[in-house]
Amino acid sequence: MKYALNLFGYTVDCRIDFPDGTMRIDIDDEDQAALRAYLLRVLVKYGRQPGPQDSLESLVQAAIEIEKGMSGHLSEPKLKLPYEFQPEIKEKLIEAAELQDMSATQLLIRLIERKHQSVFGKEG
Repeated sequence: MKYALNLFGYTVDCRIDFPDGTMRIDIDDEDQAALRAYLLRVLVKYGRQPGPQDSLESLVQAAIEIEKGMSGHLSEPKLKLPYEFQPEIKEKLIEAAELQDMSATQLLIRLIERKHQSVFGKEG
C-alpha cells in the first residue's frame, strides 16, 4: 500500500508491504536522495555537522537521537515563498497540495528539491 511517511518534518512517499508477515517500507531512490539532502541541511541547525560522506542510515540515526532529546520533531522553519501565479495555476497547486496533505509552499519546495536533484545530482 502507498503511504506518505513524515520523517523529521519532511514527507516521503513510500510503499508498505508485509512479505512473510514482516513489515517492509520501500522508499524510491529519488525520495531517499531528497530525504538525505534535507537531513544534511536540517541537522546543521541542531548542532550536527554532517558531511557528504555520511550515509542515509547515519543521518536518520542522528535525527532520531536529536528528536528523542527534544520532546518534539525536527523541522525546518516554515517559510512563505514570495510567489504569484495565475489563478488557475494557483488553484491546481493548492488542490495538488491538499491531496498530498501538505501546504502549497511545502509542495513547491518538494518539487524544487526534486528538480534540483535531477539537475545537480544526489549531492547537489
